[in-house]
Amino acid sequence: MENRMIGFAVKRLRLKKNKTVEEAAKEIGISQSYLSRIENNSQAPSLKVINQIADYFNVHSSYLLFDEDSLNSFDESEKELLSKENINIDDLKKLNIVHDNGSKITEEELQYVIDRLKELRSLKESYLKDKE
Repeated sequence: MENRMIGFAVKRLRLKKNKTVEEAAKEIGISQSYLSRIENNSQAPSLKVINQIADYFNVHSSYLLFDEDSLNSFDESEKELLSKENINIDDLKKLNIVHDNGSKITEEELQYVIDRLKELRSLKESYLKDKE
């Protein structure tokens, strides 16, 4: 399942960037056939290649683990935040997050959100390493 998500995410990002498989592969530093196999879910990329792909598309490597349905549940600002390499409190403030009781979220709570997101990303990266 993870391989499928990665393949779909890579293809989605490549098409969004208006690149051919050949162009993207060359710029990522892998062969065209390898990128094609990743996108077609017939080969799982190594952690090194996942990081190369994430760097090329300027997204965090954990972004590659989101499937289309998950991403469609987020608005554009949330998607942008998910793909950022480093998130700070100012990024979260732009989302205008409020509690269920209607009050604005505090900086302390925002920092908590950032810390949990970092933990989630770290767990996903560890999971990918274990799959290698």
